[in-house]
Amino acid sequence: MDRKNEETDMQKRSKAMNLASLRAVVAAYLIYLGCSLILDHLRGRSTLSPVFVWLVGLFFITAGIAFGFYIWKRWRVDRDTAGRAGKTESPDNR
Repeated sequence: MDRKNEETDMQKRSKAMNLASLRAVVAAYLIYLGCSLILDHLRGRSTLSPVFVWLVGLFFITAGIAFGFYIWKRWRVDRDTAGRAGKTESPDNR
C-alpha cells in the first residue's frame, strides 16, 4: 500500500504543477496584453483613446500580477496537501 500512496502523491503533485503551469500562461498573457496596449499607445500605433489604453492596460497588468500571486498560493496549498495525504497515520500503523 505504501507504493500506491507514493504514486498517488506523485500524481497529485504532478497535477498541481500542471494546473499552476497552465494558470501561469494565462497570467503571463494578461500581463503581455496590458504591456502591448500601453507600448502601442506610446509608440503612436494605437487608435484608442489614451485614457482607455492606460486604464485597460494597467488593469490587465494588475490582474495578471494578482492572478500570479493566486497561482503561487494555490500551488503551495495543493503541493502541501499532496505531501500530507500520504503521511497521515492510522491508529494501526503506530
